[in-house]
Amino acid sequence: MKPPIPGTPQDPAHLIRWGRILALLVPLILYAGSLANDFLIDDEIIITSNTRLAPGQTPWEIFRRPEQFADFSLPYYRPLTNLSYWLDGQLWGRRPVGFHLTNWVLHSAGTLLTFEFAWRLTRDPTLGLLTGLLFAAHPIHTESVDLVQGRTDLLATLFTLLSLLALRGCVRAAGPGSALAAGTASLLGLIGALLSKETGIVWPLLATGFLWADPEGVRGRSRRWGVILAGGVAVIAGYLAVRRMVIGGILGADLGSLTTPRVGLLPVTLAIYARLLVWPFSFSFIRTVPAPQTWSEPRVLGAALLAAAMLAGLIVLARRNRPAALGMGWALVSLLPVLNLFAIPGFVVAERYLYLPSVGFALLAAALCRRALLAWPVRAVRVPLVAALAVLLIAFAATIQVRTTEWGDPVAIYEAMTARAPASFFVQSNLGLQYLKRGRANDAVDALRRARDLEPDNPVAWNNLGVALAGSGRLEEARQAYERAIALRGEYPKAYENLAAVLLALGDRAGAEAASRAARELKVNHRGKAHRI
Repeated sequence: MKPPIPGTPQDPAHLIRWGRILALLVPLILYAGSLANDFLIDDEIIITSNTRLAPGQTPWEIFRRPEQFADFSLPYYRPLTNLSYWLDGQLWGRRPVGFHLTNWVLHSAGTLLTFEFAWRLTRDPTLGLLTGLLFAAHPIHTESVDLVQGRTDLLATLFTLLSLLALRGCVRAAGPGSALAAGTASLLGLIGALLSKETGIVWPLLATGFLWADPEGVRGRSRRWGVILAGGVAVIAGYLAVRRMVIGGILGADLGSLTTPRVGLLPVTLAIYARLLVWPFSFSFIRTVPAPQTWSEPRVLGAALLAAAMLAGLIVLARRNRPAALGMGWALVSLLPVLNLFAIPGFVVAERYLYLPSVGFALLAAALCRRALLAWPVRAVRVPLVAALAVLLIAFAATIQVRTTEWGDPVAIYEAMTARAPASFFVQSNLGLQYLKRGRANDAVDALRRARDLEPDNPVAWNNLGVALAGSGRLEEARQAYERAIALRGEYPKAYENLAAVLLALGDRAGAEAASRAARELKVNHRGKAHRI
């Protein structure tokens, strides 16, 4: 058999070069439409209400403070993500195109690293290209790429892949100097992943699986692997210590007792995510998942059987196809932080949580397809399989275009969500705010009243309703709504500011001055009480 001629399609260097070009260009083409979109869902709140992005804030403040917003706080510590928002703000002000541009480029970079990850693992550029294309075009990524708030997952995945590729370089390095440099880069990548999103904590398991699946593994270099693993564990311990100082706890959420509803939710959540990875054509920003009350519920039993089948499949693949086994193991491991073992602030299930797991899913699918192509090289099998893959990628690409276009109209999105989840406070509240932004004050009042009725003890609901009432000219009702918000939360500077504006419009100058003074004092106290390191 003649060796491939350099520069021909059979030349490995030629395939690698084209694989890199396609890995960069395909996601840029698929998500070019996102650049025209406005801020979506909670993007505007995250950018405009983020206290660490306020005028006068420095990058150092971002690393010293937790997730604090004008109306609420979150038990997260993601300073690198917020630093990227800060940099976007310095470059683009509050223009959405700049923030979307960053997400656009990050997804392209993540796809390139996914290609590098797969082909360097298997030394098969074709498998690497297929993995990269499946990752680039998987429609479940639309939420992570099209929404600015999805950047946490983009950055965490990017740094995780960089860390593992550097780890591989450390283990395979010929000399101690290059090994030290690569090992340091690997630990820095881990720090980047952790400071972007908490999911970086699964790094030791992903790293172990990556080296296990490598054809050369860690043979003869187990000492280096042990040193880097110990360093990674130390980095994670340090991160948890800093996190505890900044936000006042390690988890930031109550683990609670392992009751039947809590434990039963694990396999149910896993089954939902598995379905979304395999069939990514049913989208919803809001997914209500009631916690099971007994183990005998059909959905719990079915999900448990599916989880058992996945583990059995993982064992079989570990003996026959290590890249495919790594793909499945990667997906399962990276899902562990989002399976609701502890309460996740905000959402039980979210499509953007699948960005990191989808790296493993793309590798799994590509490895199985590549094995099928090699096992059955006859034209009667190869042609239909390649055609099916092409049709699948086209369907993925078309779905991304449809979804990206839908994201362009926030009102339409929330109206569609309302039809799916009419009892969601999040949906009704944000629908009302979007109506208000479009000048539809009466519609805003109706939606925000529904939100208030869903959570009558929520001060934010009353404050938002007051804004809509004021916008529709019902100043006295707005005053009552703001006073109710303040009664529910005494330290609520925005409600005091809004109350001051309404009182001034009603002619109560003394009351307006008192409310403004209270708002200023609360803001000063709020900054002083913020957790810092």
